[in-house]
Amino acid sequence: MAANSIFREYIGGKPYPDDLKDFPDIINRKLDEFHFILASAVEEYDNNGKGTGIFRQNWNENYFGAEHIKELKRKYRYENVKVKVMISIGGRGNAFDPAEKEVWPDRARDSLEKIIQHYQRLDAIIDGIDINYEVVKTKETDFAHCIGSVIDALKNKDKVINEVSIAPSKNTQSHYLKLYRAHQKDVRLVDYQFYDQSVPSAADFVALFRQLSDEYQENILLAGFSTDLDLDSGKLSREVFIEAATDLINTGSLRGIFVWDANDSAAADDPFFFEVKAQKLLTGSGFK
Repeated sequence: MAANSIFREYIGGKPYPDDLKDFPDIINRKLDEFHFILASAVEEYDNNGKGTGIFRQNWNENYFGAEHIKELKRKYRYENVKVKVMISIGGRGNAFDPAEKEVWPDRARDSLEKIIQHYQRLDAIIDGIDINYEVVKTKETDFAHCIGSVIDALKNKDKVINEVSIAPSKNTQSHYLKLYRAHQKDVRLVDYQFYDQSVPSAADFVALFRQLSDEYQENILLAGFSTDLDLDSGKLSREVFIEAATDLINTGSLRGIFVWDANDSAAADDPFFFEVKAQKLLTGSGFK
């Protein structure tokens, strides 16, 4: 059983299935926290393919709009599990590559704040943001400065969010580590994409987790698994993840798991199998 257990799920980034009727009803009430991460607020690009810093909402509101968020928070208000909603910034396949680094942070701040405040006006509170650029084309210092400025503005100056997470992968690790070291006090969770690199065995998984724990704090490091068939599913099998996660939980090292993504999990032959299994591992109990 993980102490201060957290489970997170990306949702709304795909046009299928027709509905997510069995989700979020899978929430295990013995968790400490369950986070939905809306995928995603995506950036607009100019004619040269450079980022403008202007973001727009890209998740499917039929799956997870303002009314869904409001009802979800009402339903779990008095439960032991805290249910939170985050907005993912960037999105799969969208590169961080600003056209104008000097003005990018202010544009990003303004456009993201409009999205967040739109939900707040509808009593659908957004708790935080998740930085999830999977392609970064700038220097580490530029990434840390631009993204860090937006984090500082939204969280500390304008106070429209309470939480920030980052989602590094093998290819972006150096950029995210630079960002983390510059804004460590603001980053609550690190969602590392274990599924985005070859991890052939549980021993390899545990070794990678230990290495990352030396770079980030172990108690904020979460392990990620993907149910997206568009990704190379051979990089990290379900069996390897479960075996390694079990070992790490049993030694008190791993407190949380996240999944990309609810849409693919819902469309699978065994819908939400992994989500239910992961929550059982984290809570040390059967699903209720």
